[in-house]
Amino acid sequence: MEANYPGMQVLLANNLMMAYNQAEAAQPVFAFVEDGFTKLPEFEMMLALFSALDTRWVAVMDDQAATPARKSSPLLNVGAGIFELTKSDHPRQFAQYFDMMVKAPRRDKPGQRRGVGAVATGSTDFKKFILVGSSTGGVEALRSLLVGFPAQCPPTLIVQHTGKNFGHGLVSLLDRVCAAKVVAAEEGMKLETGRIYVAAGQKRHMGVSQRKPMKTRLKEGPAISGHTPSVDALFTSAVPYGRDAVAAILTGMGQDGAKGLLALRKAGAATFAQDEKSSVVYGMPRVAWETGAAQKQVSLARMAGVLLQAAKG
Repeated sequence: MEANYPGMQVLLANNLMMAYNQAEAAQPVFAFVEDGFTKLPEFEMMLALFSALDTRWVAVMDDQAATPARKSSPLLNVGAGIFELTKSDHPRQFAQYFDMMVKAPRRDKPGQRRGVGAVATGSTDFKKFILVGSSTGGVEALRSLLVGFPAQCPPTLIVQHTGKNFGHGLVSLLDRVCAAKVVAAEEGMKLETGRIYVAAGQKRHMGVSQRKPMKTRLKEGPAISGHTPSVDALFTSAVPYGRDAVAAILTGMGQDGAKGLLALRKAGAATFAQDEKSSVVYGMPRVAWETGAAQKQVSLARMAGVLLQAAKG
Protein backbone atom coordinates (compact mmCIF):
# COMPACT_ATOMS: atom_id res chain seq x y z
CA MET A 1 0.00 0.00 0.00
CA GLU A 2 2.87 2.38 0.78
CA ALA A 3 4.14 1.97 -2.78
CA ASN A 4 0.92 3.49 -4.10
CA TYR A 5 1.31 6.65 -1.99
CA PRO A 6 4.79 8.14 -2.37
CA GLY A 7 5.95 10.07 0.66
CA MET A 8 3.42 8.47 2.99
CA GLN A 9 4.74 7.74 6.47
CA VAL A 10 3.37 4.69 8.28
CA LEU A 11 3.57 4.36 12.07
CA LEU A 12 2.95 1.08 13.90
CA ALA A 13 1.93 0.65 17.54
CA ASN A 14 1.38 -2.56 19.50
CA ASN A 15 -0.42 -1.02 22.47
CA LEU A 16 -2.89 1.80 23.02
CA MET A 17 -0.52 4.03 24.97
CA MET A 18 2.06 3.90 22.19
CA ALA A 19 -0.65 4.57 19.60
CA TYR A 20 -1.89 7.57 21.54
CA ASN A 21 1.58 9.09 21.93
CA GLN A 22 2.36 8.58 18.24
CA ALA A 23 -0.94 10.09 17.14
CA GLU A 24 -0.52 13.09 19.41
CA ALA A 25 2.97 13.77 18.04
CA ALA A 26 2.45 12.95 14.34
CA GLN A 27 -1.19 14.09 13.94
CA PRO A 28 -2.04 11.44 11.29
CA VAL A 29 -4.76 11.92 8.69
CA PHE A 30 -5.87 8.28 8.92
CA ALA A 31 -5.57 5.25 11.20
CA PHE A 32 -6.31 1.54 10.96
CA VAL A 33 -7.24 0.36 14.47
CA GLU A 34 -7.37 -3.24 15.62
CA ASP A 35 -10.88 -3.81 16.91
CA GLY A 36 -9.54 -5.19 20.19
CA PHE A 37 -8.14 -1.75 21.01
CA THR A 38 -11.56 -0.18 20.51
CA LYS A 39 -12.98 -2.43 23.24
CA LEU A 40 -10.65 -0.99 25.89
CA PRO A 41 -12.12 1.71 28.18
CA GLU A 42 -9.09 3.90 27.46
CA PHE A 43 -9.98 3.99 23.75
CA GLU A 44 -12.20 6.91 24.70
CA MET A 45 -9.01 8.96 24.80
CA MET A 46 -8.10 7.91 21.27
CA LEU A 47 -11.57 8.82 20.06
CA ALA A 48 -11.29 12.30 21.51
CA LEU A 49 -7.80 12.77 20.08
CA PHE A 50 -8.92 11.59 16.64
CA SER A 51 -11.80 14.06 16.85
CA ALA A 52 -9.53 16.93 17.88
CA LEU A 53 -7.07 16.17 15.08
CA ASP A 54 -9.77 15.31 12.51
CA THR A 55 -8.09 11.93 12.06
CA ARG A 56 -10.24 9.41 10.18
CA TRP A 57 -10.08 5.78 11.30
CA VAL A 58 -11.35 2.31 10.47
CA ALA A 59 -11.66 -0.67 12.80
CA VAL A 60 -10.02 -3.93 11.66
CA MET A 61 -11.56 -7.12 13.07
CA ASP A 62 -9.90 -10.53 13.38
CA ASP A 63 -12.40 -12.21 11.05
CA GLN A 64 -15.83 -11.79 9.55
CA ALA A 65 -17.45 -13.77 12.35
CA ALA A 66 -16.22 -11.35 15.02
CA THR A 67 -18.71 -8.98 16.61
CA PRO A 68 -17.53 -5.38 16.14
CA ALA A 69 -17.03 -3.41 19.32
CA ARG A 70 -19.46 -0.76 18.15
CA LYS A 71 -22.31 -3.25 18.61
CA SER A 72 -21.92 -3.16 22.37
CA SER A 73 -19.96 -0.01 23.20
CA PRO A 74 -21.96 3.16 23.93
CA LEU A 75 -18.90 5.18 22.93
CA LEU A 76 -18.64 3.64 19.47
CA ASN A 77 -22.35 3.44 18.89
CA VAL A 78 -22.72 7.18 18.28
CA GLY A 79 -21.17 7.21 14.83
CA ALA A 80 -17.51 6.27 15.23
CA GLY A 81 -16.01 3.17 13.61
CA ILE A 82 -18.92 2.71 11.24
CA PHE A 83 -16.79 0.74 8.75
CA GLU A 84 -15.00 -2.50 9.56
CA LEU A 85 -12.36 -4.51 7.75
CA THR A 86 -10.97 -7.93 8.64
CA LYS A 87 -7.35 -9.01 8.73
CA SER A 88 -8.07 -11.46 5.88
CA ASP A 89 -9.34 -8.77 3.50
CA HIS A 90 -7.35 -8.06 0.34
CA PRO A 91 -4.93 -5.08 0.52
CA ARG A 92 -7.02 -3.49 -2.23
CA GLN A 93 -9.91 -3.16 0.21
CA PHE A 94 -7.68 -1.44 2.74
CA ALA A 95 -6.56 0.97 0.00
CA GLN A 96 -10.17 1.68 -0.92
CA TYR A 97 -11.05 2.58 2.65
CA PHE A 98 -7.93 4.72 2.90
CA ASP A 99 -8.82 6.66 -0.27
CA MET A 100 -12.44 7.10 0.76
CA MET A 101 -11.66 8.40 4.24
CA VAL A 102 -8.70 10.60 3.37
CA LYS A 103 -10.51 12.25 0.47
CA ALA A 104 -13.62 13.01 2.52
CA PRO A 105 -14.18 16.71 3.36
CA ARG A 106 -12.06 17.86 6.29
CA ARG A 107 -12.22 20.71 8.74
CA ASP A 108 -10.30 23.83 7.77
CA LYS A 109 -7.95 23.67 10.74
CA PRO A 110 -7.66 20.26 12.41
CA GLY A 111 -6.18 20.25 15.88
CA GLN A 112 -6.98 23.89 16.61
CA ARG A 113 -5.18 25.17 19.64
CA ARG A 114 -6.49 27.21 22.51
CA GLY A 115 -8.51 30.31 21.97
CA VAL A 116 -9.81 29.22 18.56
CA GLY A 117 -13.53 28.69 18.39
CA ALA A 118 -14.29 29.61 22.00
CA VAL A 119 -17.79 30.98 22.34
CA ALA A 120 -18.41 34.53 23.43
CA THR A 121 -19.57 34.61 27.03
CA GLY A 122 -19.89 38.32 27.72
CA SER A 123 -18.59 39.64 31.02
CA THR A 124 -15.93 37.58 32.78
CA ASP A 125 -16.69 39.03 36.21
CA PHE A 126 -16.94 35.64 37.88
CA LYS A 127 -17.47 35.30 41.62
CA LYS A 128 -17.59 31.51 42.03
CA PHE A 129 -15.50 28.46 41.16
CA ILE A 130 -16.63 25.46 39.08
CA LEU A 131 -16.45 21.72 39.82
CA VAL A 132 -17.05 19.03 37.19
CA GLY A 133 -17.15 15.24 37.36
CA SER A 134 -17.41 12.80 34.45
CA SER A 135 -16.76 9.21 33.44
CA THR A 136 -17.65 7.16 30.34
CA GLY A 137 -18.06 9.55 27.42
CA GLY A 138 -16.61 12.31 29.54
CA VAL A 139 -13.43 12.93 27.56
CA GLU A 140 -15.32 14.17 24.51
CA ALA A 141 -17.90 15.87 26.74
CA LEU A 142 -15.16 17.81 28.52
CA ARG A 143 -13.65 18.75 25.19
CA SER A 144 -17.01 20.12 24.04
CA LEU A 145 -17.56 21.89 27.35
CA LEU A 146 -14.19 23.61 27.62
CA VAL A 147 -14.27 24.96 24.09
CA GLY A 148 -16.92 27.29 25.51
CA PHE A 149 -14.78 28.57 28.39
CA PRO A 150 -13.04 31.95 27.99
CA ALA A 151 -9.36 32.52 28.75
CA GLN A 152 -10.27 34.16 32.06
CA CYS A 153 -12.72 31.49 33.17
CA PRO A 154 -13.52 30.83 36.84
CA PRO A 155 -11.13 28.47 38.65
CA THR A 156 -12.35 25.03 37.53
CA LEU A 157 -11.59 21.61 39.01
CA ILE A 158 -12.33 18.43 37.04
CA VAL A 159 -12.28 14.74 37.95
CA GLN A 160 -12.47 12.37 34.98
CA HIS A 161 -12.39 8.57 35.27
CA THR A 162 -9.76 7.31 32.84
CA GLY A 163 -6.91 4.82 32.56
CA LYS A 164 -3.97 5.29 34.90
CA ASN A 165 -1.53 6.17 32.11
CA PHE A 166 -3.75 8.64 30.30
CA GLY A 167 -3.95 11.55 32.73
CA HIS A 168 -1.19 13.54 31.02
CA GLY A 169 -2.73 12.87 27.61
CA LEU A 170 -6.11 14.14 28.79
CA VAL A 171 -4.59 17.37 30.11
CA SER A 172 -2.73 17.92 26.85
CA LEU A 173 -5.85 17.17 24.81
CA LEU A 174 -8.03 19.59 26.77
CA ASP A 175 -5.34 22.27 26.78
CA ARG A 176 -5.26 22.00 22.99
CA VAL A 177 -8.84 23.21 22.63
CA CYS A 178 -9.36 25.44 25.65
CA ALA A 179 -8.67 29.19 25.77
CA ALA A 180 -7.81 28.87 29.47
CA LYS A 181 -4.76 26.98 30.74
CA VAL A 182 -5.45 23.33 31.57
CA VAL A 183 -3.05 21.72 34.05
CA ALA A 184 -2.67 18.41 35.87
CA ALA A 185 -3.67 18.85 39.49
CA GLU A 186 -0.79 18.85 41.96
CA GLU A 187 -0.68 19.33 45.70
CA GLY A 188 -1.05 22.89 46.95
CA MET A 189 -1.91 24.70 43.71
CA LYS A 190 -3.67 27.99 44.39
CA LEU A 191 -7.00 28.26 42.59
CA GLU A 192 -6.72 31.06 40.04
CA THR A 193 -8.85 32.61 37.34
CA GLY A 194 -8.04 31.23 33.91
CA ARG A 195 -6.87 27.87 35.28
CA ILE A 196 -8.48 24.45 34.94
CA TYR A 197 -7.18 21.72 37.25
CA VAL A 198 -7.65 18.11 36.11
CA ALA A 199 -7.37 14.94 38.19
CA ALA A 200 -7.40 11.79 36.06
CA GLY A 201 -5.51 8.51 35.98
CA GLN A 202 -3.79 9.09 39.32
CA LYS A 203 -3.69 7.32 42.67
CA ARG A 204 -4.83 10.25 44.81
CA HIS A 205 -8.16 11.98 45.32
CA MET A 206 -8.37 15.69 44.51
CA GLY A 207 -10.09 18.12 46.83
CA VAL A 208 -9.81 21.71 47.97
CA SER A 209 -8.19 23.07 51.11
CA GLN A 210 -10.42 23.89 54.07
CA ARG A 211 -8.87 27.33 54.55
CA LYS A 212 -8.46 30.28 52.23
CA PRO A 213 -6.74 31.00 49.96
CA MET A 214 -8.23 27.94 48.33
CA LYS A 215 -5.71 25.38 47.08
CA THR A 216 -5.83 21.91 45.60
CA ARG A 217 -5.35 19.03 47.98
CA LEU A 218 -4.32 15.55 46.78
CA LYS A 219 -4.89 12.76 49.27
CA GLU A 220 -4.13 9.05 49.14
CA GLY A 221 -6.77 6.67 50.34
CA PRO A 222 -9.13 3.88 49.34
CA ALA A 223 -11.45 4.27 46.38
CA ILE A 224 -14.54 6.37 47.05
CA SER A 225 -17.74 5.44 45.23
CA GLY A 226 -15.59 2.89 43.42
CA HIS A 227 -13.07 5.35 41.98
CA THR A 228 -9.73 7.03 42.52
CA PRO A 229 -9.76 9.93 41.98
CA SER A 230 -13.40 10.28 42.95
CA VAL A 231 -15.92 12.93 41.98
CA ASP A 232 -17.58 12.51 45.38
CA ALA A 233 -14.26 13.26 47.08
CA LEU A 234 -13.88 16.49 45.13
CA PHE A 235 -17.46 17.66 45.66
CA THR A 236 -17.51 16.79 49.36
CA SER A 237 -14.30 18.72 50.01
CA ALA A 238 -15.94 21.87 48.61
CA VAL A 239 -19.03 21.75 50.85
CA PRO A 240 -17.64 24.43 53.24
CA TYR A 241 -17.61 26.78 50.23
CA GLY A 242 -21.05 25.75 49.00
CA ARG A 243 -22.39 29.23 48.30
CA ASP A 244 -19.30 30.00 46.21
CA ALA A 245 -19.49 26.81 44.14
CA VAL A 246 -21.05 25.72 40.85
CA ALA A 247 -20.97 21.97 40.19
CA ALA A 248 -21.96 19.62 37.38
CA ILE A 249 -22.00 15.90 36.67
CA LEU A 250 -21.52 14.87 33.06
CA THR A 251 -21.97 11.56 31.25
CA GLY A 252 -20.75 8.40 32.97
CA MET A 253 -21.54 4.98 34.40
CA GLY A 254 -22.35 4.43 38.05
CA GLN A 255 -23.18 7.01 40.68
CA ASP A 256 -19.90 8.68 41.64
CA GLY A 257 -20.53 12.32 42.47
CA ALA A 258 -24.23 12.16 43.29
CA LYS A 259 -23.78 12.18 47.09
CA GLY A 260 -21.25 14.98 46.95
CA LEU A 261 -23.43 17.00 44.59
CA LEU A 262 -26.39 16.65 46.94
CA ALA A 263 -24.27 17.84 49.85
CA LEU A 264 -23.14 20.81 47.77
CA ARG A 265 -26.71 21.70 46.85
CA LYS A 266 -27.73 21.61 50.51
CA ALA A 267 -24.79 23.91 51.26
CA GLY A 268 -26.04 26.48 48.75
CA ALA A 269 -24.18 25.55 45.55
CA ALA A 270 -25.70 25.75 42.08
CA THR A 271 -25.83 22.15 40.81
CA PHE A 272 -26.45 20.66 37.36
CA ALA A 273 -26.50 17.32 35.54
CA GLN A 274 -26.11 16.56 31.85
CA ASP A 275 -29.41 15.52 30.28
CA GLU A 276 -30.10 12.03 28.99
CA LYS A 277 -30.28 12.92 25.30
CA SER A 278 -26.76 14.37 25.15
CA SER A 279 -25.14 11.80 27.48
CA VAL A 280 -23.21 8.84 26.08
CA VAL A 281 -24.08 7.00 29.29
CA TYR A 282 -26.91 8.40 31.41
CA GLY A 283 -25.78 6.82 34.68
CA MET A 284 -24.09 9.36 36.93
CA PRO A 285 -26.32 12.21 35.71
CA ARG A 286 -29.44 10.08 36.21
CA VAL A 287 -28.62 9.34 39.84
CA ALA A 288 -27.76 12.99 40.47
CA TRP A 289 -31.11 14.06 39.02
CA GLU A 290 -33.28 11.38 40.62
CA THR A 291 -31.81 11.93 44.09
CA GLY A 292 -32.38 15.68 43.90
CA ALA A 293 -28.68 16.48 43.86
CA ALA A 294 -28.96 18.41 40.59
CA GLN A 295 -31.21 21.44 40.44
CA LYS A 296 -31.49 21.28 36.67
CA GLN A 297 -30.71 19.00 33.72
CA VAL A 298 -28.78 20.70 30.91
CA SER A 299 -27.77 19.58 27.43
CA LEU A 300 -24.04 19.37 26.74
CA ALA A 301 -24.36 22.10 24.11
CA ARG A 302 -25.69 24.53 26.74
CA MET A 303 -23.60 23.39 29.70
CA ALA A 304 -20.69 25.83 29.32
CA GLY A 305 -22.99 28.85 29.15
CA VAL A 306 -25.07 27.65 32.09
CA LEU A 307 -22.05 27.03 34.33
CA LEU A 308 -20.41 30.33 33.45
CA GLN A 309 -23.62 32.27 34.04
CA ALA A 310 -24.11 30.59 37.41
CA ALA A 311 -20.51 31.43 38.35
CA LYS A 312 -21.27 35.14 38.05
CA GLY A 313 -23.25 34.91 41.28
